[in-house]
Amino acid sequence: MEIVIGFLVALLIGLTGVGAGIVTTPLLIILLGVDPSVAVGTALIFSFIIKSYTGFLYFLHGLYEKRVLILLLLGGIPGVLLGSYSINFLSINKDAVLVILGTIVFISATANLFFSLKKVKPFHTKEEKLITILPAVSFLIGLEVGFSSVGAGILVELFLISFTSLRISTVIGTSLIFGSAVSLAGGIVHFSLGNYSLETLGGLLLGGLAGSFLATKVVSAIPQQVLRYALLSFLVLLGGVLIGRGMHI
Repeated sequence: MEIVIGFLVALLIGLTGVGAGIVTTPLLIILLGVDPSVAVGTALIFSFIIKSYTGFLYFLHGLYEKRVLILLLLGGIPGVLLGSYSINFLSINKDAVLVILGTIVFISATANLFFSLKKVKPFHTKEEKLITILPAVSFLIGLEVGFSSVGAGILVELFLISFTSLRISTVIGTSLIFGSAVSLAGGIVHFSLGNYSLETLGGLLLGGLAGSFLATKVVSAIPQQVLRYALLSFLVLLGGVLIGRGMHI
């Protein structure tokens, strides 16, 4: 079962750039009965390895934007470290964080999907000016990920889709590499606390590496407009799932 889960999640990550935290953790808990803390830690380590592997394949195909990635990392890494550190000292309602995150994702993705179908660019601010604020945006995203362990890929992709003219495949690749760095930071913390299962992780990776390889072969063959619609539709669904998890529906 771990191999099947790993394959399907990695295929999803490779095609959309998102899904590691929000998909893997619930599946491990529900289908395999893994302890929640162990599931989160195992999922983060799995996410780092798969996103690094998949991100490297995107890198080889040139499907990433170097300057945007550097600016994202400048803010995202300090943000996730601060968020992960602060969660041990602050009383944070994780359910509320999930509902807020889900609402942002749902509304943003729905709006983008609507404007895409109408062939209208929703924002007209100069892209160059918006890119310069990426460190501040990614810092806030990193903080959120440190609190809830999900959302890095979703929020980065939504921002890049909304405010830049990057190709969707490039958005996914950039998000994957950013997500792997964030997952590494969180994974190290959980690894040091012993919140992981090597047996489960091994099964996930066995299926995950195959899924990642298949995804990078398929994504380049999908028309960009079709990929855009599919990704935004998936993000609308994920937004609803996040809201449901936060409200325990």
